[in-house]
Amino acid sequence: MAETRQLYPGGNTCYGFYSFYDQIIPPDARRIMIIKGGPGVGKSSLMRSIAEEMGKRGFDAELLQCSSDNGSLDGVVFPQIQVAMIDGTAPHIVDPKNPGCVDEIIHLGDFWHEEGMLRGKEAVLTLNQEVGWLFARAYRFLRAAKEIREAQVQLSQAGFDAGRANILAEMLIEEFLGGRPVALTPGGSRRLFASAITPMGPDNHLETVFGRAKKLTVIKGLPGSGRSTLLGKVARAAVERGLAAEEYYCGFDPQRLEHLLLPETGIGFITVNEYHHFGEESADRTVEMDGCLAGDVLLRYERAAEDGRRLFDELLDGAVACIKLAKETHDRMEQYYIPNMDFAAIDRLRGEILARILRYAETAKVKAM
Repeated sequence: MAETRQLYPGGNTCYGFYSFYDQIIPPDARRIMIIKGGPGVGKSSLMRSIAEEMGKRGFDAELLQCSSDNGSLDGVVFPQIQVAMIDGTAPHIVDPKNPGCVDEIIHLGDFWHEEGMLRGKEAVLTLNQEVGWLFARAYRFLRAAKEIREAQVQLSQAGFDAGRANILAEMLIEEFLGGRPVALTPGGSRRLFASAITPMGPDNHLETVFGRAKKLTVIKGLPGSGRSTLLGKVARAAVERGLAAEEYYCGFDPQRLEHLLLPETGIGFITVNEYHHFGEESADRTVEMDGCLAGDVLLRYERAAEDGRRLFDELLDGAVACIKLAKETHDRMEQYYIPNMDFAAIDRLRGEILARILRYAETAKVKAM
């Protein structure tokens, strides 16, 4: 049975738009199709329809969700045959690295009526400028929220027991990797997001990433309790032992590791907090990182921590409101593109692309599930 996973290759973060697009698929993949074109020209629909057709034929797919539009795709990957289709427009501009050999550009602008497009030029320029301004405002909110989060981390660190955190990490490594020696050839890691800050607020698709995990460990704890550091140690230990590691970073702070999957063993680790709860009921075990924090320190700074959580949520809400308005403004641009598109020609192109991808599958001699 074909498996479909939903991931985020980029996100709206405290550092602005942050891209893991170089992690979508290896540069030496069989084929990378970079889709170009304006809003409403059918990029997402094209990729989704091909993913659906490939799924019917039994091929796994990774749907790369758009962090700025909950209903849209930024790409799709067919991992069994190492083929990807990627939206290469702003803010995640992607250009060919190995043109002709691996990469190619599919420009849907070839199917619009230029004369009609020019009539809406001034309106499109104005709307595009407004979208940029709204995202800039959203990122200011998120930068401010980062400062509040750092203050919360500082409170926790005042009573942090690094030794106890090290012991917890070593226990997990021994439990899940203890029987594996360090390999002569290290494994590899892949970095993406499993969650994002979207027009509908914080969103995630953890159930599609970890739903088939054989062993699931939930990590809990306050900011500053060592959750990310713990997962980083487990990830490095796995790679040293020759395993592949899928590292999923925080949709708010892309420098903080939040979830980890070792696909070859089916072992998964999920950080649970107020923004994502998946895994609590089905977890094989729970690790409480707050045990590494001194209780008297937490009690002393309880009021300050509560104020920090409130301010953080207010700033996050402000960012989400801007991102939502940016999405609505972006949607208004579609009225200048959609009437001027030859969608019949795009549909014919869809059939041609699907046929080519199926030929790649035959060449790779990969059997559908």
